[in-house]
Amino acid sequence: MDRRPLVSADVADDDLMERMARGDRRALDALYARHGGLALALAQRMLGERNAAEDIVQDAFVALWRRASDFDRARCAPRTWLLTIVRNRSIDELRRRALLAKRTATVEEQPPAIDDNPWPETWRRTCGTAIRSALAELPPEQREVVELGFYGDLSHAQIATRLGAPLGTVKKRMRSGLKRLRTLLDTLFYESIAP
Repeated sequence: MDRRPLVSADVADDDLMERMARGDRRALDALYARHGGLALALAQRMLGERNAAEDIVQDAFVALWRRASDFDRARCAPRTWLLTIVRNRSIDELRRRALLAKRTATVEEQPPAIDDNPWPETWRRTCGTAIRSALAELPPEQREVVELGFYGDLSHAQIATRLGAPLGTVKKRMRSGLKRLRTLLDTLFYESIAP
């Protein structure tokens, strides 16, 4: 681990992006120190929730790191690029939430259970089978955190403690696992209703 101090405060953001493109992690640390608070405030204002905002900001800085070589100082400032990534990912998260709410509402609109109506039990079994099939498709490390979170009712921090893994790693696995699970369930659902 590099113990040298962060990049000097007088280094311009554009130069930090160039350093990041060359793999200088201290440049990423410096950009985070300068703009992480603003990025978090934007995400939190859009999402209304700190944990989700922290995840968005983490993803945005990872994207900035991975795409540092694509940076073009003629198009925008690094801060503008970062905040655009945060804004777009926050909008994606809001859309995902709206879609989830719509799906939940659709499930809740199902007819009420009647003693001689087989639909509720059939629906429950079908959903359970689909979820088990989709979970089986996940990589083991993603499946483990998803199951601990939803079936074990554990928080990200509790999962990290139980697995002895960093909190950021647990959050990333959860996010990736849920994204993959959603895709798998969508595929299973549409295949089941296709003519």
